Amino acid sequence: MLRNNTISLFIAIGYFFLSACSKKQAEEITPTPPAGPGVPAVQVSYTDFVAPLLQARCAGCHASGRQAAPIFTLNGYASIAANADRIKNAVLVKKSMPIGAALTAAQLQSLQDWFDQGMPQ
Repeated sequence: MLRNNTISLFIAIGYFFLSACSKKQAEEITPTPPAGPGVPAVQVSYTDFVAPLLQARCAGCHASGRQAAPIFTLNGYASIAANADRIKNAVLVKKSMPIGAALTAAQLQSLQDWFDQGMPQ
């Protein structure tokens, strides 16, 4: 009886730990294509796409007082523009950020488009 209870306890604990892990990510943030003739297919801005993406996926480590703040701190558009090369290298080239979770292909493409469009606010 004790053996069955012990096995049941370990199964319950294992189930608890496995159910706590999830690959489910925050809702994917994608830019809204503008309407009108002569407008690029997807216009990406800092305000509409980049800021919410960085807040959702990067601020957990790169906000003031967080563990990665000494490396790079998110302080609005100016800090992103000043560190654009570092961000492009880590996120788009090496794909080493964000740690522990990858951006979707659509998010990576939109971020690349934003850099290619001159990082509009």
